[in-house]
Amino acid sequence: MFSKDMLVGILLSCAKVQFKIIRTDELKIGYKPIVGLSIRGKAKFLHGVQRSLLHWGVYSSYHNEESSSRPKPILYISGIMNLNKVINNIPDNLESRQGEWITMDKVVKMLVNKEHLTQKGLDKLLELKGVI
Repeated sequence: MFSKDMLVGILLSCAKVQFKIIRTDELKIGYKPIVGLSIRGKAKFLHGVQRSLLHWGVYSSYHNEESSSRPKPILYISGIMNLNKVINNIPDNLESRQGEWITMDKVVKMLVNKEHLTQKGLDKLLELKGVI
């Protein structure tokens, strides 16, 4: 198990932000944002991170193999509420090594507030993604 400060450091240094916008007929707007975090590492390390995240009320999924072409363990954190809990536990003045946390923070807040369901919200998401 990791302390809160250790877990914050692990998330900022090891977690990779997954952010994509896919076409779908489920929503009137026609597009759906997908956001998540992935952490790669040894199985024992990832199980420790997973247990520590449960103390924050964050549920994650562990896979022994990411894919058939990459047979290494991976931990996924997805779902708006889980990501919101992660972001709320990260201090505002800290930034990840890849500089993705500010963008993820904005995207998750938009999803929580349901701003992504409007054309204006979609345009802002595309702007954050760097498409426009």
